[in-house]
Amino acid sequence: MPKYFYRTINDLNDLIKENLARLQSYNFDLIVGLPRRGMIPATLIGLFLNKPVVSFNELNANLASEKIGYRLQEESAKFPKSYSNILLVDDSTDEGTVFEQAFSKLDEATAKKVTTLSVYATEKGGDRVDLHLETLEEPKLYEWNILHKKAALADAAMRFEGIIATNAITGAWIPVTLPSYPVKIIYSGLRERHREQLESFLRQHGVQFEQLKMEVVSSRQLKQIVAEEKVALVYENDMFITRDLVDTIAVYNISGNFLVNANTNEELDYDD
Repeated sequence: MPKYFYRTINDLNDLIKENLARLQSYNFDLIVGLPRRGMIPATLIGLFLNKPVVSFNELNANLASEKIGYRLQEESAKFPKSYSNILLVDDSTDEGTVFEQAFSKLDEATAKKVTTLSVYATEKGGDRVDLHLETLEEPKLYEWNILHKKAALADAAMRFEGIIATNAITGAWIPVTLPSYPVKIIYSGLRERHREQLESFLRQHGVQFEQLKMEVVSSRQLKQIVAEEKVALVYENDMFITRDLVDTIAVYNISGNFLVNANTNEELDYDD
């Protein structure tokens, strides 16, 4: 079973704050995010440095925007290409190909003003960007893309209640987070008689799965599923098994998975 390097939004935020002095030293006057994932760190950096933030598409099209959401000294909005020291940001890079594609679309004069930053980078990817904040090798997962990683979901077990859907707001089931690719196992604490209702909801919202297991109400049952089905990733919410830290750790020991607060550079491999 794979062991994942895992980073959360909090990890991302903390890493950026730890590098603020370094980023300040470059005197960037515009922060640009590569859609979609690069917009998260770009916005954080722009807020911390009090600099304007635009998307790459806005930079490339040279679209001026009104000064909404940030406090600057300029009296009027500026066109993105009029800035002289531009930081182009993405969340992660393995090969540097996304930045290469971006540069291929920019005019030469603008490209000369751009410095590239990948928050996380493999050793190889780090050599292909100007700046990176942390070296992180594969396989890796991020809180903001975990539901869109095909290989991870193919070996994953996800809880229906609280993760995929909730009925706590209106009494009817509504989506919370929907995986983009087929999930190996979706499990629920609901009775077997609700299977048809759940399957109908999942089909309606385009959620594909290999198995739907009902009446999973204890960490012991979940550990058994993990062991029997050789699940590599358990995507849980705090209210289910994390009431008992010992049981939580036991589940992750068996699954070979990460804990949600993992922020180490080492692969996470716990004792059985």
